[in-house]
Amino acid sequence: MARGNMRDKAREANLKKQASVNGGRQDNLTPAQRAEKDKAAMLAKKAAKDAQKAAGGGGSNAVDPEKEALKQKALEKKRIEADKKMGDKKYLPQKVK
Repeated sequence: MARGNMRDKAREANLKKQASVNGGRQDNLTPAQRAEKDKAAMLAKKAAKDAQKAAGGGGSNAVDPEKEALKQKALEKKRIEADKKMGDKKYLPQKVK
């Protein structure tokens, strides 16, 4: 085998090993630079969430109308099923003591 081929194979193996060590990141940032980048991203996300709350959009506590409608339909379905199980019994007068 030629020496150049062995060098290329060793280089490829080293790159593969380094990729597994740093989790396959391809950004070539130092850990300090990556932490700063992540911090900036989190601050931007928090600022957007705060702006949405200030605009009246609500945050995680906001009610999604579609989910609420689905929940109401499910409750109504449960009520109908319970009524079917009870049959005419629910309309019978209760005994008074």
